[in-house]
Amino acid sequence: MATLQQASTVTGANKFSRLSVFYVLFLLFLVAVMNVCDRTIVAVLAEDISRDLRLNDREMGLMMGLAFSITYFAAGIPLARLADKRSRRVVVAGALAFWSLMTLLAGVAQNYLQLLLTRMGVGIGEAGGSPPSHSLITDYVDPGFRARALSIIGIGAVVGMGLGTLYGGWAAQAHGWRWTLLSVGLPGLILAALFLATVREPMRRVDSLAPEDELAGASIGRVLSWLFRDRRFVLLACGASLVSMVGLGKAFWEPTFLRRVYDMSAAQAGGWYFLISPLPGILGSYGLSLLTDRLARQNKRWYARIAGLSALVSVPFSIAFYLLPATWRVGEFPVAFLFSIGASLVGGAWVPAISALAQSIAPPSARAVAAASWSMVASLGTGVGPLLVGDLNMRLQAAEGDGAIGYSLAVVAALSLIAFPLFMALSHAIAKRSGHRAGEDAVAST
Repeated sequence: MATLQQASTVTGANKFSRLSVFYVLFLLFLVAVMNVCDRTIVAVLAEDISRDLRLNDREMGLMMGLAFSITYFAAGIPLARLADKRSRRVVVAGALAFWSLMTLLAGVAQNYLQLLLTRMGVGIGEAGGSPPSHSLITDYVDPGFRARALSIIGIGAVVGMGLGTLYGGWAAQAHGWRWTLLSVGLPGLILAALFLATVREPMRRVDSLAPEDELAGASIGRVLSWLFRDRRFVLLACGASLVSMVGLGKAFWEPTFLRRVYDMSAAQAGGWYFLISPLPGILGSYGLSLLTDRLARQNKRWYARIAGLSALVSVPFSIAFYLLPATWRVGEFPVAFLFSIGASLVGGAWVPAISALAQSIAPPSARAVAAASWSMVASLGTGVGPLLVGDLNMRLQAAEGDGAIGYSLAVVAALSLIAFPLFMALSHAIAKRSGHRAGEDAVAST
């Protein structure tokens, strides 16, 4: 296992065939699918789990959100720094194996404490999946195609979310929630072995927005200090936290929203949810990543602008989905579902844009930590989102009945409006920093 000091940084492209790059991207896509599937499948199982273990919405919100995010936050930075110093492929494979094992164990949990601990274990494992994956993609793919390539993680996340709800709804109805969790944990163990055996570790390359690499071998504290002294990174992380809070609140509670408001079974909710949220989310994320790459080749401020517009435009679509009466239909199709499709098409565009920007800002020896750092800040939002929806549900239940969940989701969706000015400030900070660097280069050339 080579250390970072033994693996030099390069300015040119790594020498991989197109087929090799596609293969690695496909495996990383599958890792992202398993990451989010194992994380979110409990959403469609929530009603069955709570009924079986006699849990309330607040306990379910804690288990689905905050318990996961606390361990995800605690483990993310150390695992990312290990990936920056050592082999990223080993960290990804090990993390995948661990969270898959924890998912298996959740399927045999006999009480709330055991379930809570396994979900915390899933958080520890999944913390080591995405950040090293970002760093690997950055070094496998040319910078001009970075947002598009990084979109596979976001798309994988959406596919994983859809798989969790679609498959989870069917499997829970056919075999029960325990068997469902066991059946999604096993494939992750197989994928981890394949990833470790077949993926090569690439050289690390520099980027135009990053300074000369001064963090090789540095401590975690020094790397974090460098990142969070950069105003661009702080704005990026704060904006990502807000939109993540909304996204995970939506992901965990929308299947339950469909079951309560539209009186669907678990299988029906999973099927409809996939069609009106994950599927259009995949199309929107990839399609808008192509636009992001094209615009960012001319001006990297577009990374931040696309993220801001994604956060802003999704809000009215989401609120309409939650609050339009379920009786408004065209034939048998609820009118509100059209607004869910619209929100999903634009709502995921921020993920590849922000992922690419974070990798561009960070030095090569700190890219996994950079990905982990903004993800960790965002995970605070993901932990609060489901818990906030669950808490609002209970507060509004007496007045609104089963319709309370729609109002709760609408309140949380509106928080994306705060992310818009943060991403616009990020765009300005990129321009200011780029102008400053250009001036330094001009002085140096004289």
